[in-house]
Amino acid sequence: MDKKWFLLSIVSLGLGGFLAFVVAMARTPGVYKYFPPGYFYYALIGHVDLAIVIFLLSFTILIWSRTYKKDLKLAFYLSSLGFVGVALSAFLGKGIAVSNNYLPTIVHPLFLSGIALYFLGFTLYALYVSKEALLTLFSKDPTKNSVATSVVLGLLMMFAVIPSYLRAGDPSDTYIFYERLFWAPGHIHQFLNGAVLLYAWYYLLRLLGKEKELGFLRFVNLSFLFFSFLMLLVPVFYSDPISRDAKIFTEISYAIGLGIPMFFHAFNVVKDMKLDWKNPFSSALLLSLCLYFLGVLIAYAGIKADLRVPAHYHGTVTSLTLALMAISYRLVQEYGYTKKLNALTKFQPYLYGLGMIMFILGLYFAGREGAPRKTYGTGYTQDPTVLFSLMVMGLGTMMAVIGGVLFVLYILKQVVSYHEDKG
Repeated sequence: MDKKWFLLSIVSLGLGGFLAFVVAMARTPGVYKYFPPGYFYYALIGHVDLAIVIFLLSFTILIWSRTYKKDLKLAFYLSSLGFVGVALSAFLGKGIAVSNNYLPTIVHPLFLSGIALYFLGFTLYALYVSKEALLTLFSKDPTKNSVATSVVLGLLMMFAVIPSYLRAGDPSDTYIFYERLFWAPGHIHQFLNGAVLLYAWYYLLRLLGKEKELGFLRFVNLSFLFFSFLMLLVPVFYSDPISRDAKIFTEISYAIGLGIPMFFHAFNVVKDMKLDWKNPFSSALLLSLCLYFLGVLIAYAGIKADLRVPAHYHGTVTSLTLALMAISYRLVQEYGYTKKLNALTKFQPYLYGLGMIMFILGLYFAGREGAPRKTYGTGYTQDPTVLFSLMVMGLGTMMAVIGGVLFVLYILKQVVSYHEDKG
């Protein structure tokens, strides 16, 4: 069954990556006029939900399945139906597009039922492997340790929906309602992504011949769990979970509960790492570390509600995406889809990783000059710094999208060729 989760995640990444191209081009100078402004927000929502939320969570379940050797078909079927609903609603552009954070929403029965089905499947699988996760929560094996942590965080994320819903207010006030609803679960999701990123780093390090056994670091996941539990209680402690005080609390929790532990683990990975520029596992690990700490540096430098926000989270999130791409190259071999990786896998991590670095830097410097986020076109400015930065962002997007397309097509080609040969 983990093969099916693998394919679901790859297809979701591919569709979300296509929408990322639409979004980036729709705010690139000289190009944006060729993209319909009315569709911009649907494309943005589809990109985030498909390429970030559904891709990462589907790959997370794949990792759970491989680690605990357990299968739950019902969870897969529910989540697959949910994925179809989310994808169709984004591509059709029907309903009210709400650009709230973490899980941007389209107020339409197709989208809402789709997202409900997807997360129902996710929750059922997390509950299904929760016993095994608790038994290995403090394992000295870094991959088992991080996987177990991610299962508990997945459950905390879903439980956080309950108090968040009670504080969300009137659904007719769409932006505020969905911002409150997904604020606490969305923050916990970032802790979950951190745990999966640790799994990916240590897994890639193992592929490079470096085995690790955790000492005191095996207890660092307590920080993830403790601060995520506090995130779950934000809607309980604060009458408004998106109030200024609540936001300050969540930012401090991120910095201490997620940032510091990740730094210790990154040092543990880097100190024994040997670079091999022609090895996709080595290059992807290096670029993943660079992307993550670029995102972290942007956050610690201070950001406001402008393009520096997506610059920050694209650094931290795409560090995980790139690492999972490299793991996928290993999986196509383990699943028997191919025996030997071709030359494409050697340069694809560079194309995607360096493209994302340019994309992030372009967003960051445009944001420093006040360029707003979630905004179509460039009509709001004539500032040459902003326009140049957005051109850099557009060029980086092209590189990253090409790298992402090559990755998706390569994986799907191996799968299709394998089944054709078997047929």
